[in-house]
Amino acid sequence: MKKKLALMLATVTAVATIFTGCGGKDISGNYVSEIKLAQFSSQEDMQALADVGINAGDITMDVTLELSDDNTFTMAFDTTSFKDQFSTLVDDNMDTIIDKSLESEGYSRSDITDEVAQYAGYESADALFADLENEIKGSLDDIYSGIDEELQEYSVSGDYKVKKDSVVFVVNGEDELLLDKGTLNEDGSITVNSESDGTVVSLEFELQQ
Repeated sequence: MKKKLALMLATVTAVATIFTGCGGKDISGNYVSEIKLAQFSSQEDMQALADVGINAGDITMDVTLELSDDNTFTMAFDTTSFKDQFSTLVDDNMDTIIDKSLESEGYSRSDITDEVAQYAGYESADALFADLENEIKGSLDDIYSGIDEELQEYSVSGDYKVKKDSVVFVVNGEDELLLDKGTLNEDGSITVNSESDGTVVSLEFELQQ
């Protein structure tokens, strides 16, 4: 997964090569591309989520590219939208998630009677299920912290320079990067294709107003 995440951010920088015109053209602005979780997660990871009742195939994450007018740039993953989508998905599927968790232990919801719950230290079965729900929601904070920490490793910053129909990026602490061309669509969006392990990932960037 880390390899694909790193590739995504490397691909993001290719956005600047689609611009045409004379050197020094002002292309500053904030750009955003959405990528689906399934595009940079393994099938095993997606199946593991499905096994606990979470179909996360359509969840997206934003990739941001900020081109400043002083010719510096910053690229990063923005997990805000991802967290909102994932939290909503968990809330909407909470009953299924709990049921599958019980099944993995050899139980069903009907097995958890008030008597069983009281034996486990709860006032009732409803109280036990409410506690399970709170534990699941609480675990999301740790999951999100881990994701933020991992993706922070792939934030990139440095300087850029427009050269005719391309832009050269110099990443801080790295050698100059020459990047492939993307495609400027009629609607003003920018499409960049990247291939990893035989899988083609298409990123479409839009300039934010």
